[in-house]
Amino acid sequence: MNKLEKDIYNIYIKYENHETIIRKVVALIRREIGFKLLTFMIFNKNQKYAKRIYSSNEKKYPIGKSKKLPNNYWAVMTVQKRRSFVGNNQKVIEKYFYDHKIITSLGCEAILNQVVTYNKKTIGCINILHKKNYFTKIHKKKMTIVSKSVVALFLDKQKDIKQ
Repeated sequence: MNKLEKDIYNIYIKYENHETIIRKVVALIRREIGFKLLTFMIFNKNQKYAKRIYSSNEKKYPIGKSKKLPNNYWAVMTVQKRRSFVGNNQKVIEKYFYDHKIITSLGCEAILNQVVTYNKKTIGCINILHKKNYFTKIHKKKMTIVSKSVVALFLDKQKDIKQ
């Protein structure tokens, strides 16, 4: 077990409250990877809707409202094929994200959408945004560890989303 895994397990051992666990995992992501914007999204069971359960910028990206998932390459790769998505420049963000103007206005030109999976199904996504060309294979590897640690939390939150 590496240090990141130990740090994550210690969070779950020490805290029970979901919001506290989320805050501690966010602090860990900030320390290990860094971000300008971070959100956690859960998908409903039929993978048609998403709901934000955490946002580092609630003014631009509020928590709680469900939205329909897009029908595009990004959705196929993340939701259907369970693959994380990395876009390290503004052109990729403009191509796949309808809210690209908001994203770039926050100084974000790179995105890592880390899928959270359970039972061979994508149940959510951790969305990390930062400056241009920021994300590396090391970031993706670290986020794979983080995503595995939040499965139970995402499953519990999933029951509250529109079906």
